[in-house]
Amino acid sequence: MKINAIFALKKSVLYSVVYDSSQSEYHRLFKFWISEIENLENFFVENIKDLKSGYFDDITIDEAISKTRENALKLRDQFDEIIDDDYLITKKLQRLFRPLNNNEYQFKALSQEKAKKNWLRIYAIRISENTYVISGGAIKLTHRMEGRKHLELELQKLRITKQFLIEYGLTEESDFGFFEFNANIE
Repeated sequence: MKINAIFALKKSVLYSVVYDSSQSEYHRLFKFWISEIENLENFFVENIKDLKSGYFDDITIDEAISKTRENALKLRDQFDEIIDDDYLITKKLQRLFRPLNNNEYQFKALSQEKAKKNWLRIYAIRISENTYVISGGAIKLTHRMEGRKHLELELQKLRITKQFLIEYGLTEESDFGFFEFNANIE
């Protein structure tokens, strides 16, 4: 497992975990949501019951693919806009990321957070108001994460990422810089 700065030329405030591949979770998610049409179709076929549950209205697989790609582009643009605006970066990140648990209202260090656009989710651990580490993301078609294998995997990745950060003493904004941490966590 590695942690890489996503925007290395800017004030590093947004990091992403790299698991067993050379691609960060941030980049993997946007590639999947925007470019991998066949994989998106397979996802919606495998999760057709959730798609048709009415949580997001009645929608076809083709409409779901189109909606996913459109919302992924909008979400990516939000991240790009935040990173391009050094002056307001803190306030914008805090507005984009919210506590994973909808019943939590206070921000705290090492909390589990989410950024969302429609059914797209990017999950992160909040280090400070200025620093987040993305652990993964998903298409969330149901109200709860429990009981859905792909969403339970994201909860596990959040826990693993938090454990990694604590183990390596990466718990404050000042612990981060231009770096690449490598470690194996099981």
